[in-house]
Amino acid sequence: MYPFSTPSSIVRNRWYIAAFASEISRNPIERKLLGLPVALYRKEDGQPVAMYGLCPHRYFPLAQGKVRGDALVCGYHGFVFEADGKCSEIPSQGTAAGFCQPTYTLVERGQLCWIWMGDADKCDPALIPPYEDFGLEQPGWRYSSANYFHLKGRSQLLVDNLMDLTHLPYVHHHIGGGDAMRNPPITEEERQASYRVSRTGKVPFTPFHELVFGPQARFEGLSDFLSLTDYYGPEFIRTSLPVTLAVNGSEEVPPELGALYILHGITPETENTTHYFGFATRNFRLDSEELDAFQYESDCKIRQQDVDAIEAVERELDEAALRQRELLVRSDAPAVKVRRKIEALLKTEQPAAA
Repeated sequence: MYPFSTPSSIVRNRWYIAAFASEISRNPIERKLLGLPVALYRKEDGQPVAMYGLCPHRYFPLAQGKVRGDALVCGYHGFVFEADGKCSEIPSQGTAAGFCQPTYTLVERGQLCWIWMGDADKCDPALIPPYEDFGLEQPGWRYSSANYFHLKGRSQLLVDNLMDLTHLPYVHHHIGGGDAMRNPPITEEERQASYRVSRTGKVPFTPFHELVFGPQARFEGLSDFLSLTDYYGPEFIRTSLPVTLAVNGSEEVPPELGALYILHGITPETENTTHYFGFATRNFRLDSEELDAFQYESDCKIRQQDVDAIEAVERELDEAALRQRELLVRSDAPAVKVRRKIEALLKTEQPAAA
């Protein structure tokens, strides 16, 4: 499946964001993840549960039932499934069936709930992207701008989009200084937890600087900047607001300016649709609700522009890929490297899927 040689483009042995923690409650919800319907709810002690979402009796959506104690009760014929999936009650016959509904490991960490739907023997919470890398649940950092988009496009198109930022002055043309991303110098680094792409360049002062960092961000002339993109896996990518390195060729870094990371949770819904979870972290203006509001509005506008572009690609993609060879250029190098990483993961899973 484009752009891979494997039948599926979904890597299963990964931790994916199933939901924001605030979405899961005592009222069950259904979310299709990696092609499967999953019912999500909380037990009486608050622990989240992820269960295969169709009742084995008549394949009725379990999320349309209700939670009783720690169990999920099907809303069609009242079959009861405990949090571990065991069928404990069948009202029509008065006995249990000795049947166990599939469940999935769900780990709640801060504002996110991560799900493992791959091989059970490979499930290790230590493989969840490291929060300390991007300031999540860390002292001196603020979480903000939680948003969600349902993307009618395959997840790899979003990965490609985030790894190649030369689209910024065109898709996100409202952002001041975006021309600096047309052809920026890049460096690459294989880190312990991520593949990092660093972009550098020069940018003039724009009102955006002051909106984010405050009046102290004003400068005259050009600023040297650094922008980071970290690929942690097909499920999670971090980008950053450009950080000022120096102004007018000086080596002094303005001490008042901090770091703002834009986080992208990428969870395949099906082969051609994606759950796009977004949020941000920053280590400055930690109590500013005004900046929270601006950040949320800005993030939603930018992500919607990306979603619109990707959905336009998805609509014609399969036919286009058969008709014409894809033109890859120099700026695609990071995205192509990531594609190779993902294809390698997909190929390791092929024997298990056969």
